[in-house]
Amino acid sequence: MKILLVFEKEFPIDGNKLLLFLKQNLKHIKFVLYKKEFIIEDEIITDPSTLKKTYKNFQVERNQFDEILCFSEKQYSNNYFFMGYKNFTIFSFYGWPYLTNLPKSNGVLYFIIDYLALGMDTIDFRHYSTTGCIYDFLEDKSGIDEGMRQARYCNKCLERLTQSLQDKTDIKNFEDLKTLMNRLSEASRWNNDVLAYIKVDSGTIEKRTPKSNDGIHVVIASSGDTASLRKILLDSLERRFRTDNCERHCGFRIMVSGWEDLSSQNGYPQNVINKKIIEKSDFVISVFKHKLGTPTKNLVTGKKRAESGTVEELLQALDNNNSKHPIGMAYFYSTPPEISLDAPEIETIFKEWKRLGRFKDSIKDKMIYKPFANEDELLTMTLKDLENNIIDYIIK
Repeated sequence: MKILLVFEKEFPIDGNKLLLFLKQNLKHIKFVLYKKEFIIEDEIITDPSTLKKTYKNFQVERNQFDEILCFSEKQYSNNYFFMGYKNFTIFSFYGWPYLTNLPKSNGVLYFIIDYLALGMDTIDFRHYSTTGCIYDFLEDKSGIDEGMRQARYCNKCLERLTQSLQDKTDIKNFEDLKTLMNRLSEASRWNNDVLAYIKVDSGTIEKRTPKSNDGIHVVIASSGDTASLRKILLDSLERRFRTDNCERHCGFRIMVSGWEDLSSQNGYPQNVINKKIIEKSDFVISVFKHKLGTPTKNLVTGKKRAESGTVEELLQALDNNNSKHPIGMAYFYSTPPEISLDAPEIETIFKEWKRLGRFKDSIKDKMIYKPFANEDELLTMTLKDLENNIIDYIIK
């Protein structure tokens, strides 16, 4: 599920901080922040007039996202918290200080949970008294305070929901909602802002022990146009690490592998690679030349999961908050593609080169990556970097 979050101009929340919180706590539901200025033209929100009129502003986005959730401080004419039109919903925070002393960021998270929980319930059940269950109707709007502090399913609703959920996507999303509920109640019961619970990535790598007793496992990840570069790393890196005394300097031997070491078997190739190689490796060495490669996909929704298999493997290694993930090293060919201006494939080549440039820009604040000019320079560079990284981050 992919959801667009939209905040009306002057809405008092740090949208980027909320997005970071959601990314850190969710495994399945994806959120994107709307970057353009957003204003609801009407002073009072009416159904369906305001909803239909505002919905027209999202002609492109409404086809790209499963849901568009908008947050405003303007009042509904019927004094509701939220109403929807198609896959578009506006949430009203009018009179919030009179309902609770909890911050609006907690309220945004509550309404996200509440809205998605409603979408999972096949009978559209609501409690018409305040119980603290996520399915409270909240006719008395002050019940929002209790709802945030408890952030739970009552026993009957939990039993009903767990028995009725059949779709695999809904079951995964349900797990995400339970995580968000726990975070919300943990913060709210102590009058804390839920966004204070963001994990701060120091940008440094935690020291860790090798995943295997036989040495350091290194996997080579590379795009499809790097065959000769990939071959020299697979064929020579392990031997040169020993003969160039890198092994003696760092105190570990290395074992180098790639997808070529897997047996022919069933399963989505990238999932197999992730499970049987990436999860067991200590380092991922990613090499790019002029293109990223073919995007990976979510097998349930069919949507793009990552820009390519190599990108997906490297991104796992850039998650510094999880010491079980491998450490990432990345190298980019320094020379742009040379092509004739009348070549039939010129547009495709330029498109791939631009994709690669955008990806490099997206990781520039997450890691140090290096350029290389040829095979010899790549091999020499990776040998020295790998030796230094083992010394710095691997515990003997």
